[in-house]
Amino acid sequence: MPSYNLYMGCSVPANYPNYEAAMLKVAKELGMELEYMEGVACCGSPNLRAIDFMGWLTVNARTIAIAEKNGHDIVTPCNGCFASLKDVYHHLKHDDAHKKQVNAVLKKEGLEFKGISKPRHFVEALYSDIGIEEIQKKITKPLDGVGIAIHYGCHVLRPKDVTEFSPEIYQELVKVTGATVIDYPLWKQCCGATVLPVNEELAIRLARDKLKSMTEAGAVFATVACPACGNQLDLQQLGLKESYGEEYNLPVLLYPQILGLAMGMDEDDVGLSMNRVPAGSIIEHLTE
Repeated sequence: MPSYNLYMGCSVPANYPNYEAAMLKVAKELGMELEYMEGVACCGSPNLRAIDFMGWLTVNARTIAIAEKNGHDIVTPCNGCFASLKDVYHHLKHDDAHKKQVNAVLKKEGLEFKGISKPRHFVEALYSDIGIEEIQKKITKPLDGVGIAIHYGCHVLRPKDVTEFSPEIYQELVKVTGATVIDYPLWKQCCGATVLPVNEELAIRLARDKLKSMTEAGAVFATVACPACGNQLDLQQLGLKESYGEEYNLPVLLYPQILGLAMGMDEDDVGLSMNRVPAGSIIEHLTE
C-alpha cells in the first residue's frame, strides 16, 4: 500500500468537501494511504511569491521538510498548492544559496529541507503509482461513450520542466473510466480563476470562451483536478446568464468524482449534489 503525506491546502477543506470526500474514497478503494499533514501552513498561492519571495520559499520548504521528517512524498489535490510546492522544491534543489538561507530559518524548528520528499498531484500519483491497469480492474460502471472535456489548469502544465506533468496523464485517467476525451481548441487557455479578484469582467469572459469551446466540440461534461478551476467553470455558468444571456448547462466534475462513479460509488459518496451545475445526466447514464 503506497503511503503519502496529504497536504490539503486551504481551498479544498474550506470550500470543496465533495473533492475531499471523493478523493479519500477513491484512494481507499485503490489502496492508497493518505496521512493528513499536521502543523503546516498555507502555500501562499498565487500571490505570496510576488510579495515576499523568501517568505514563499521558506513556508513551502517548511512543508516539504515536515513531510521529509514524516517520510513519504507529498500528495495534494490542489493545482495551486502543487505548483507552489513543486516550484520551491525545484528551485531549492538547484539554488544552494537560497537553500542555505531557508534551512537557517527552518533549523530553529528542528527542520531541514533536503529535497527527499517530492511534491506530487493526486492525479499524477494515481497514474504513476497505482497505474491504469490496476484502476481498470476497479471500473464497474464505465462511462462508455460520454464525451468529457479536460481542463488541465495552468499550474500543472507550466513550466513543464518544473511540474513534470503532461496532458497525457490526465487523458489516460479519463479514458480508463470508459469516457471519450473531447479535444477542443482552447484546452490550454486559463479559466480565469486567478483573474477574478482583480478583473471580474475578464474572468467571466475567459470562462465563457472556455465553456463555449468545450460545448461546441461536443463535450457533455468537463473535468478538472483543481478546486479554483472547478469553482470558476462551475460557478461562472450562473454569471454568464446575467452577463451574456447564455446557458451552457455543462456539468463540471472533479476527477475523483468521475472516477468514483465509474468505480460504482453513488452520487452521495462523491458529493455530486454540491456541484452548482446539476450533473444528474451522468447518473442517468450509469443507471441505463
